[in-house]
Amino acid sequence: MSATILYSPFWLLDAKVNMKDYILVGIVLMLLFVIFFYLLILQFHRRRIAHQKEMHDLSSRFEKTLLESQLEIQEQTFKNIGLEIHDNIGQVLSLAKLNLNTLEDKNDDKIELTEQLLTKAIGDLRDLSKSLNTEKISDIGLAAAIKHELGIIEKVSKIKTSITETESDTELSNEKVTIAFRMVQEILNNILKHAKASSIHVELKDTPVETIIRITDDGIGFEPAKITGFNSGIGLKSIQQRCSIINGNCTIESAPGNGTAVIIAIQNKLKEYD
Repeated sequence: MSATILYSPFWLLDAKVNMKDYILVGIVLMLLFVIFFYLLILQFHRRRIAHQKEMHDLSSRFEKTLLESQLEIQEQTFKNIGLEIHDNIGQVLSLAKLNLNTLEDKNDDKIELTEQLLTKAIGDLRDLSKSLNTEKISDIGLAAAIKHELGIIEKVSKIKTSITETESDTELSNEKVTIAFRMVQEILNNILKHAKASSIHVELKDTPVETIIRITDDGIGFEPAKITGFNSGIGLKSIQQRCSIINGNCTIESAPGNGTAVIIAIQNKLKEYD
């Protein structure tokens, strides 16, 4: 007797249900895999960005440390030169002037002219010595140091200079005073070399937040957009580097035929400790 196999419709229904479960599970697994893969890529991307930022910060700190070392060496060199001028060259010229005064025939025009030249040379060297001496700059303050520098410019050129300042209890640290003064020196030097100006005005303003130095001239001016990057020149690059050391900001306003204004903003002592 042969057995009869009966196919139940419920068995077919169970098979269809199981197939749907398998498909659903497969879809869920695929989604989980895609999500996992996406999170893995996202984590890798974040780590790469963090690594790049860390390398950039490390590079910036290295460049800043290197620049600080260079500026420190430069200031020490300036100090040594200033002392050499004051202690040796200045003394030699003073002795030469004293010996000149001991000559019997003082009516000679050449002797009188030589004495005048020696007097001027001694005065110029003393001015130069003060400009180079870092400690002297810190002692007299930024405003007095700038006034002294403007006085030297009027002695050696036909340029008229002026300065206005606001009195305030806020002040810069000694390091910032020195760096700010070196920037002003560089700007004034650029004016003497390139601006063809007849007047220079410096405005020094202290606020509760920052010290602002504005240097303007009535020279030929230029287009600031054309001096960016590699065309900025050593002087302007030096100013920008010094600004970065003290977290300052430097902007230039100029146009051909309309003179130039350079504005430097530096955070003061009170802001440093906020």
